[in-house]
Amino acid sequence: MTLASKPLILVTGASGFVGSNVVYEALKAGYRVRGTVRSKKVDLIKEAYATYKEQFEVTLIDDVASNDFSVALKGSFLDVEAVVHVASPLPWATNPEKTLDGAINGALNVLRQGEAVGIKKFVVTSSLWAFFTASDPKVYSDHIITDKDWNAATQEQALAPGAPRVFVYGTSKTLAEKAVWEFAAQHPHIDVTTIGPPVIFGPFAPGSTPGGPTESALSTNSFIYGLLNGTLPPDICRLSVDVRDVARAHVAALTAPDHTDFPNGQDRKRILVAAPTLDWRVVVQYLGEKRPDVKSRLPTVEDPPRQLASIDVSRAREVLGFESFIPGKEAILASVDDLLRLEGEWERNGLKV
Repeated sequence: MTLASKPLILVTGASGFVGSNVVYEALKAGYRVRGTVRSKKVDLIKEAYATYKEQFEVTLIDDVASNDFSVALKGSFLDVEAVVHVASPLPWATNPEKTLDGAINGALNVLRQGEAVGIKKFVVTSSLWAFFTASDPKVYSDHIITDKDWNAATQEQALAPGAPRVFVYGTSKTLAEKAVWEFAAQHPHIDVTTIGPPVIFGPFAPGSTPGGPTESALSTNSFIYGLLNGTLPPDICRLSVDVRDVARAHVAALTAPDHTDFPNGQDRKRILVAAPTLDWRVVVQYLGEKRPDVKSRLPTVEDPPRQLASIDVSRAREVLGFESFIPGKEAILASVDDLLRLEGEWERNGLKV
């Protein structure tokens, strides 16, 4: 397929960790991309993709849950033919109401306005948290997580005083994805794919430069920065995937067969993407061997890993053509290399690291 025959796609949240990698992967594949960003990120993302100026353009959307997408979807010269909806509140957001609203109504707002102007192809970023809660005993068992699993958390539980941020985030992703599939059922002429990654590690997209060593800037790579500073990430981070594979999955979904083409009633393309489960002992040893300069910064890990449920990625193979995923230790090595580069930049800019 030539560049001229590639459609224009809209990517929401184009400046985020996942969104910027989706943009980069789509541009490499020859798509023309219109990315939505908040006002304060416009100059940064224009600079990041300056070399793709004929393929990439930016449009302002400060609130995906309420803003008008008319310009983003129709534009001046070329209409969008597919939407990749990545934008969503991060796990570190502190306002439960805004987290739920941003995730649920953000997804619905994009789908409603896209469908209204005739768009039929949608790819939506979900999360492994939409498949279970961290407190579910199945997480620490031989259970195999499949596309049939759902997080049972409710909005009332997420809004209860003292609800942990990660619980609120998981609930927001669950209710958002359920809303997406309800909308798809009511509009069977549209084709929807949801991508459910576990914890995401890997390199920042080329040209993407987080402004400082904060959770909001580093996204889930903040866990790896913690590892570089002697703190072992939470056990659930052993279920992981490389951000490059997540981005490839979103782009592959754009040309995947229509939902009506799958046999045996598999008309819902709910796709899990994941690398094999990590063993922190192996990761720490690998990093020490590959980057001996950081060996003294890493924690000591002696205990064997606790059993975790495994993730069924067969639908990624069936629907998206994925044969394998980047090993988790390689994703973390790429994270470490980027973080060391950024650490040098932060220090030169006088930021505390």
